[in-house]
Amino acid sequence: MNHKSFSLFSALLVMTSLAASNPAYAVGVKEGAASLLLPTTGQSMNGELGSAKTKIMAGLEVGLVAATTILGITVGGPVVWVTAGPLVANHVWSSADAFISAGKNNQAVSSQNLQAAQQNLDLSREKRFEREQEYRSDIRNRVQSAGEQQG
Repeated sequence: MNHKSFSLFSALLVMTSLAASNPAYAVGVKEGAASLLLPTTGQSMNGELGSAKTKIMAGLEVGLVAATTILGITVGGPVVWVTAGPLVANHVWSSADAFISAGKNNQAVSSQNLQAAQQNLDLSREKRFEREQEYRSDIRNRVQSAGEQQG
């Protein structure tokens, strides 16, 4: 295994271990790592599959892979980096975007969950108050009817 492959493997290993060990700090790491390997995968995990930026990333990936392959077969040598460099940049862009979008999505979901929990709490308090009022009213009615029966 050469040094570049080992470095990439090590970076992915660290990112996935962070995601598994502490989910609070790892929001978006899974999506970012997925997009680093295959662009648009993290965007798909974030629910952004049909967005314009995802389509651009996918188009760039297909075009750059094809161009890199063609240049590698026909010309070879350092000319391959003309297309391999932008290919790597597309992977990094996709990864960073997936990581950032996952963080934003997580904040929005957390806010929605908090609002829903508050609404449920308010509703349960209202129902509890109504039950207590009904219970007190029922006790008053029983005491009153018992008094009437005694009298």
